[in-house]
Amino acid sequence: MNHSYLRQLCALAIFLACLNSYAATTQPTMALQQIRLDLSGSLGDFYLLYGVDNDPAHLASVQQRIIQTDQLLRQLDAPADGDGLNTLLLLREQWPAYRALLQELASSLQQQLSPSGGSIAELIQLNRLLTRLSDSLDVYYQQPDLMTKRSRVLAMQLQTLTTDYLAHSVGANALGGDNPALDVQSKVFSEGLQQLRQKYKDGEAQALLHSIERRWRYIEPSLRYYQKDNVPTLVNRYSRQIIVDLEQLPTLAQPAQEAQEALLQ
Repeated sequence: MNHSYLRQLCALAIFLACLNSYAATTQPTMALQQIRLDLSGSLGDFYLLYGVDNDPAHLASVQQRIIQTDQLLRQLDAPADGDGLNTLLLLREQWPAYRALLQELASSLQQQLSPSGGSIAELIQLNRLLTRLSDSLDVYYQQPDLMTKRSRVLAMQLQTLTTDYLAHSVGANALGGDNPALDVQSKVFSEGLQQLRQKYKDGEAQALLHSIERRWRYIEPSLRYYQKDNVPTLVNRYSRQIIVDLEQLPTLAQPAQEAQEALLQ
């Protein structure tokens, strides 16, 4: 057993030890955000396993996302609205089919077995269904403050962009959805990041935003010129850290009141 795999097993054990406490204290909007990130991210992990690198780290990431989504879905508060409750129940009902297929295909890839095109298409369709359901749940929970919401929107945009880039890298983009082209998504994210930098005045938040932008500038050309540059592992690694930082950003500082009011205009 190689050292990389041992490290991944240790990381998974630590993750499992911390997860119950995390899920129990997570606010509904934050839990739903993480579910949405994991749904998109799990498909990206599959693309990496399928067409880029059969690395145990990618399998460990799939397992972490599955376990986390299991926990968060079980503990997500039921919306008071009847339509919202039905949507949550449908999400919980459809999730096991996606989870089982994802685990089956990931396991097959670890055994050097190639999944059929039909099974990959089914996985993508199930992912799209779950994504639509989780997206539609957002309106039924109390919304965070505007700056937190803005950071989370950017995190979700980058995760979607990364997964679409990974799909393109392995030739699965033809099976995907109707998202804008990668260069268009990249431009939207870049503009949103610049707007966010203008709103945070706190030094610690500015320092984190500078780090985020530095990482973004490193992978942005690959995303903008995706037809010429294909570095999926690099893009995935940098993107994951940016997303973690964007999720952390609202905890560092409260922006000035006028900045929040400007967002309302």
